[in-house]
Amino acid sequence: MRHAVRITAELTLVVAGLIAGLFLVELGCRLAGYTTPVITDGHGMAPRFYYKADPINGHDIAENFSDGFFQLPDYIRSHGAPFAVSSNSLGCRDRPIEQGSDYVLLLGDSLTWGYVPLEQTWGATLQQHIGVRVLNCGVGGYGPRHERRKMEVVVGRAGRPRLVIVGYTVGNDLTDDYLYPGRTVIDGYMVNKVTLTDPGNGDRTVSSDEQLQAQLKSFLEPMPAGLLAGWKSLLAEHSVLYDRLRNWRALRHLASRLGMADPPPPPSGLESFSSVTASPWLDQAWEEHLHNILQLKSSVEGMGANLLVVIIPLSAQVYESLRPQGSDLDWEYPNKRLTECFRQEHIAYLDMMSEFQRYAHRTGPAIANRHEDLYWRDDGHLNVEGNRLAGLLISRYVLEQKFLALRDEDKRLSDVRQLLRALIDVAPVQASSTANLHR
Repeated sequence: MRHAVRITAELTLVVAGLIAGLFLVELGCRLAGYTTPVITDGHGMAPRFYYKADPINGHDIAENFSDGFFQLPDYIRSHGAPFAVSSNSLGCRDRPIEQGSDYVLLLGDSLTWGYVPLEQTWGATLQQHIGVRVLNCGVGGYGPRHERRKMEVVVGRAGRPRLVIVGYTVGNDLTDDYLYPGRTVIDGYMVNKVTLTDPGNGDRTVSSDEQLQAQLKSFLEPMPAGLLAGWKSLLAEHSVLYDRLRNWRALRHLASRLGMADPPPPPSGLESFSSVTASPWLDQAWEEHLHNILQLKSSVEGMGANLLVVIIPLSAQVYESLRPQGSDLDWEYPNKRLTECFRQEHIAYLDMMSEFQRYAHRTGPAIANRHEDLYWRDDGHLNVEGNRLAGLLISRYVLEQKFLALRDEDKRLSDVRQLLRALIDVAPVQASSTANLHR
């Protein structure tokens, strides 16, 4: 009897010590600047019906959308609330624009669309410093094939732009082309219709609308009741420590086995860095992908405009600490293959990887919750600071290359250079190969 009491007392002390330790860690997380976790609903961060189905591209931004909020957990942790999103009559995340306006057209995916408020995107920074209307028509999940179709629709309604800037995302533009059209919209929710089921040999799976509807219904159903589900819901809503653990891949794997967290998503978008020798389908995918970019170039030149491709690096290219351990990937391969093509085809481009790396080396390695970091801590898209740096670098390049022949170009360029010097000690960008400019 005494032995049982002693064991019970010891177990009680152990449990109490464990709870006290977890409480102290929780308190330490909050004192270190981590905030209460953010809970989003089951259909993603974009508001329902923000996207619509498109018969060619699969999905697009709905026209004239208003009164919606983008539920990005990283942004909510930093600013306490989600940011508003809307669209104009062109299906672009921007203010209205009149037919025949003098403007610069931005195409791209979510890194161009911007995981920040519209006025803090790199497109808004560009507009501020060049003094020309910049129309942000980036759409999440788009690649060059999507962007060509989007450009045709926008230009048909808004008129010819003076300059077309394509925000190229290293890491997923290749696969977005390979899986084209890739996504669709069902009942106001954007879903993956084509998936890469085997990166080793390039196998793709196309789901029917009926299958997608069944998957969506299952995904949106509430979590079944139960003690464990209740604890998970309580921890997810109130514990910063639990939020950190379920976003730490190694511990999340362990927690998922115990039923305390969902399994971490598999690394995606890394096919661009894989060896084309080990995966022959990738070489063909690259050839078709570059051909799509050349078709986009031809369309831009056909309407008498200039084209500039801005290569936006993946966070793992900038911060070595974010690269998957034990992977045999070439983190410079996509940039080398792209720039080789751009030089041969006389496409103007700006590769921002070296400038982003220089900034990262200046501020040190990526540390959670540091405002100097260029990417959101968990999400991986450019944060406010990353968008600002990108906008300044692009503004400098556009002004240096005299794409727009502005009257006060020298003054604007001097101001941008001064801001960059204050932000980071960046050496002047070497002039990249430029396309034949249409004056």
